[in-house]
Amino acid sequence: MLTIQELKSDSLSFNDAKKIYLNSFPQKEQIPYEILKNNIALGKAKFSGIFSDSQLVGIVYYTKYENLVYIFYFAIDSTIQSKGYGREAIKTIQRYFANDKIILLVEEVSDDAENKEQREKRKQFYLRNGFVASGKIMTEGGVRYEMLHSKNADVSVAEYKKVTDHFFEDNSYDRENQNAI
Repeated sequence: MLTIQELKSDSLSFNDAKKIYLNSFPQKEQIPYEILKNNIALGKAKFSGIFSDSQLVGIVYYTKYENLVYIFYFAIDSTIQSKGYGREAIKTIQRYFANDKIILLVEEVSDDAENKEQREKRKQFYLRNGFVASGKIMTEGGVRYEMLHSKNADVSVAEYKKVTDHFFEDNSYDRENQNAI
């Protein structure tokens, strides 16, 4: 059984979790680490490790505002993927936030994408594991994403904007160009 534990910057697993984050997402899709850390300090976000017993197997970085949970980053360590950890971790997250609307974005699947197959697999993973395709396309940092949400409720663009505006309101960050200002 997996557990999800909030990580503190002085915890033994924190640097390993940071490596999973840095290795799992293209640099153009990474929010500057200082902003992620700042929002943790402000109490607006959580960076949690996903553990199998005492072994760190993945990470989840999210913000919660009212009844909206936005998962910015979810990743399983690339050296141990395809062993069921992702499926089990998603189910654990869904149980933990059973009374909330969970939102996440996946890269839009388009015919001209150089990683089209990877995008399709990622989207199918979430659809198989309790998420619903909203059909809503969001652009962040010049990248087009499709919004997925938990089955328990539809999520509007206004709700997405509300939770992300809450996250970014105290930061100098250009979301269009993804540059710290």
